[in-house]
Amino acid sequence: MNSFYEQRPEGLFIGGMTDYPVAAHVHTMAEVLVITRGFADLTIDEVQYHLTPGDAAVIFPLVPHSFDRLSEDSKGVIAIFPPDVIPEYAGTFHGLQPENPKLPAEKSSLDQRFAVERLGVLNMDENLPMCVAYLHVLLACVLHSLTYRPVYDYSERDLGHRIISYISEHAFEEITLESASHALGISASHLSHFFSERMHTNFRRFINAIRIEKARLLMRDPNLTLTDICDACGYTNMRTFRRAFQQEIGCLPSDHLLSLRNRVAGNREE
Repeated sequence: MNSFYEQRPEGLFIGGMTDYPVAAHVHTMAEVLVITRGFADLTIDEVQYHLTPGDAAVIFPLVPHSFDRLSEDSKGVIAIFPPDVIPEYAGTFHGLQPENPKLPAEKSSLDQRFAVERLGVLNMDENLPMCVAYLHVLLACVLHSLTYRPVYDYSERDLGHRIISYISEHAFEEITLESASHALGISASHLSHFFSERMHTNFRRFINAIRIEKARLLMRDPNLTLTDICDACGYTNMRTFRRAFQQEIGCLPSDHLLSLRNRVAGNREE
């Protein structure tokens, strides 16, 4: 499972679950979700889980995960948040890993179901304090119902955060395995091992995934050409950009751009 780093623009999100598949990715946030309708198939750290109404799942920071398949009527509540947004649980997210990140519906409590119901109707922008309060309730119910194993190598976890932070900050510059390892003060082999063992991908593929994800976002701007997007995403020439885009998305950037803008034009006509 190849993973890309998702650089989230907001520091906290509490709202509706995605209604479309999301490729394997990691971020430094923690994540909790509860299905309220339909079903969702998620892969968390290379294990697939089938979630139906009432099922919850928790995803710890830097754990690769994806939304593989969702029913057409799928609906749910999701929170993506810094691990220390509620201080009582910071130690859990930093020092433990769940034996099983899924909490079945039959193990949910009345308080959990009430918190999910309230989070399903509250708007985070208008009711942030209440949303965080109900998130606290939801985490209290879910986290205390799971079993954990300790993370013994704290230094490796801290290094993981340093690596991801550095790569996400410099992904659009000229960057190589050697230059990144030198900047991080570790060997190139150690850095390569981190990506293969923890992120289940390689260094160059990880960089390309970040760049292509940005390229797809920039394609929404009608004022930008493919050359502009190629330059903004750190590619030195269009040939390399096309090859990387096709490897990640399965089509040429020009085809993807045309499809995207045709959909936008169709929506405007409607």
